[in-house]
Amino acid sequence: MKAHPIIDYPYRWLPGIVAALLLAVAQTVLLRRYAGADWLPAVIDGVTTVIWFMALAYLAWFVVGTVSMFKTNAIITITGILLWLAGCFMVYDILTRIAGIAYIPFAPTIPFRLLFGIPAWLAIALWYHLQVDDEENVEEDTFVVPEEQAPATLSQEEECLDRITVKDGSHIHTIKVEELLYIQACGDYTTLVTPSGEYIKEQTMKYFETHLPAGNFVRIHRSTIVNVTQISRVELFGKETYQLSLKNGVKLRVSLSGYRQLKKLLGI
Repeated sequence: MKAHPIIDYPYRWLPGIVAALLLAVAQTVLLRRYAGADWLPAVIDGVTTVIWFMALAYLAWFVVGTVSMFKTNAIITITGILLWLAGCFMVYDILTRIAGIAYIPFAPTIPFRLLFGIPAWLAIALWYHLQVDDEENVEEDTFVVPEEQAPATLSQEEECLDRITVKDGSHIHTIKVEELLYIQACGDYTTLVTPSGEYIKEQTMKYFETHLPAGNFVRIHRSTIVNVTQISRVELFGKETYQLSLKNGVKLRVSLSGYRQLKKLLGI
């Protein structure tokens, strides 16, 4: 699952907070000036409903970030707005019925809520899609290591690994290359996944990409190298996104550039 573009980048926190405050002010002013609400309930309404709105927008990323189909996005938008209106009504009900604060009827406020709620939601969804596209572009730029950039001082025999040694405490494991299912990036380390377990190796993805047998291993994503003999099928999973299934049932994400490399290797 992708990290949220706000949480993953702290420098975006301040603009996000400012945007939320502006939405709360807009909601409060609309309720006060055009719906005739008193200032106190309008402020409470504006702040709490915008917090609810931002929470829903935050959760929407985890769908938009993995599924890019138009119909799905339309459903997300409609569902998000309806859930937000339901939260607004809950705030209204708490103010009037539980807190006993005099307030205007809820129905006349719906047009004003939608007036800024729908554009704000669409703007957030558009920004999410721009983030997804940017990530795909980065993947395409950094995914393939051109053949001419491989170390010129190594012979073909030296470049190709047939086994990998992994030290685990006082134990030393020897993994045959053909036993590898896939390799996952983990910072400056990599996780070697085999049928018998997972092993951490202090080597980079670039190292394995240039030293594993090119006919059996392909980098399908900037964080994943897979053994093609273990692939069961590859299918479309959203807009320009693919999903690969291994014979053991594990599913791995495939970037657009990784899909091209996979097709080239398999001769499809």
